[in-house]
Amino acid sequence: MGVEPQLRGRRILVTGAGGFLGPPVVEALEVEGARVVALVGPPDAFARSPAGAARLARADICDVRAVEELVTGSEVVVHLAGPSSVAASFEQPAEYARVHVQGTATLLEACRARGVPRVVHVSSAEVYGRPRTVPVPEDHPLGARSPYGAAKIGAEKLVEAYVRAHGLTAVVLRLFSVYGPGAAPRSLIPSIVSMVRTTGEVLLRDLRPIRDYCFVSDVARAVVLACAARTSALEVLNVGTMAGTSVEEVAALVLSELGLPGRPRQSGARDRPGQSEIYELVADNRRAGEVLGWRPEVSLREGLRRFLREG
Repeated sequence: MGVEPQLRGRRILVTGAGGFLGPPVVEALEVEGARVVALVGPPDAFARSPAGAARLARADICDVRAVEELVTGSEVVVHLAGPSSVAASFEQPAEYARVHVQGTATLLEACRARGVPRVVHVSSAEVYGRPRTVPVPEDHPLGARSPYGAAKIGAEKLVEAYVRAHGLTAVVLRLFSVYGPGAAPRSLIPSIVSMVRTTGEVLLRDLRPIRDYCFVSDVARAVVLACAARTSALEVLNVGTMAGTSVEEVAALVLSELGLPGRPRQSGARDRPGQSEIYELVADNRRAGEVLGWRPEVSLREGLRRFLREG
């Protein structure tokens, strides 16, 4: 990856290390020579065990004492913690606000108190809501349409405040639709694959939404680069491919890769309020190229093939 000299021997805390993105990030940092402390999640919650971590820990992200202890001695904190389901956020808005907003505040205050100089905060393209322009640039107005998106805006604003008030250096990465091995079973691509393998058919609630699908290893590489890059005090960067693909097209690609006939069908069922739907969300990723030297490397077709082999 070419960033080893900057990260070799550096202590990096990764929160949310037991989720979907955590293990690939931990592994990518370990390959670059970092000493990773992996906060996998709260006690007794299900979590994956990332390979390559120097230490595994469990704590609630809002536990002030535990978080302060974990950040101590860290040179960078990568903040991934928090649930990411848009649909589930309508069922648990208070919990999403607690983990994403209060949890981020707890982490940032611990970083301030223990002198951690740099945070890589992983946010979401959901902060844009329904964008006025496609692809959407980082300076587009924010307009969440879900409790998840709103909580992510709150967390971003806390990061911004700590940069301005306390001299913290931060990179905010707004991820678009991340997919790959280890993704949540209820997310789109695992759901499609499960349907196809179970019934040979695909029935989805809405085939129209267009998203920017970015493979998990490409996203992990963006996180590693954000840990090492020399940046201004606050950088906000989109992480996506700059290519939009509809739900229908994704489902058709899965059927094609499995050599099955048929076309995906639409049920019209809803799992969230109708006005919350975002019909097109595609990244303008040029700023990430300029600041981090990052480009996506895995095409959607190749990423689907890897998921079908490993997911």
